[in-house]
Amino acid sequence: MIAAMPTASAFLQRLLGAAAPVASAAAAEYRVDELAQAAQTTVRNVRAYQDQGLLPPPQRRGRVGIYSGEHLARLQLIGQLLERGYSIASIRELFEAWAQGRDLAQVLGLEQAIQGPEQPEQAARLEFAELQALFGEQLDDRVIERAQALGLLEFAGDHLRIPSPKLFAAGVELYRAGIPLPALLDELAAIRGHVQQVSTGIVQMIARQLVNPLLHSSLPHADDLERLSTQLLQLRPLVEQVVTAELARGLPEAANRELSERVHQLLQGFLRPSGSSQQ
Repeated sequence: MIAAMPTASAFLQRLLGAAAPVASAAAAEYRVDELAQAAQTTVRNVRAYQDQGLLPPPQRRGRVGIYSGEHLARLQLIGQLLERGYSIASIRELFEAWAQGRDLAQVLGLEQAIQGPEQPEQAARLEFAELQALFGEQLDDRVIERAQALGLLEFAGDHLRIPSPKLFAAGVELYRAGIPLPALLDELAAIRGHVQQVSTGIVQMIARQLVNPLLHSSLPHADDLERLSTQLLQLRPLVEQVVTAELARGLPEAANRELSERVHQLLQGFLRPSGSSQQ
């Protein structure tokens, strides 16, 4: 149920924001020895970070390399990350992912905590003739397009790919029970919206209580992220347990309410005198 933490790009946005230079500082210019002095490091480190892909090359003016305030901010951030237990390799991967706009969950070591310990569901293969045999005349173009839009099936060359066999199998059984395909697809879309709302609320609560404190005033230590990952893995089954328990409570209540209303209306129709007029 902890389907997605706030995007790791947003995480790094806050992380990098602490070291982002103001406009006047960004316009500053440094030779390599001046940059090293301003960042409280050595010329050797500056050149090493360049060679390792952590620091962009300077602007060349003849034989002299000119660095900017952006180089200084990046250099200061590298120093802070190293102090907090990040390796050179992880810092480089962090910067590369940031520059490419990629999700940073794996880089930050939170991917398993976000996805959960279970193995992802393996997609199934289905021939189109098999799909037709399952749903018969109700399988028209409109239904197929809706099922594709909901991610229930994908065309893959000469066959169909079923991303979630469990969800597909549940739909088949509900259809066999007598529920039309359009109604099933409408309800799935509605359920997905409700689940997304619940998931968002849970994730926002966890982010406020567990993630935000790490980013409140300083860069998180690598050990802090490791503890956060462990904590999320421990919380995930508890959150799913809460949702399952609430669903188990809500389904009978809803069924009783709906069925009682239907029976009440039916009895009212039988018991009302035939000559009486409705109010």
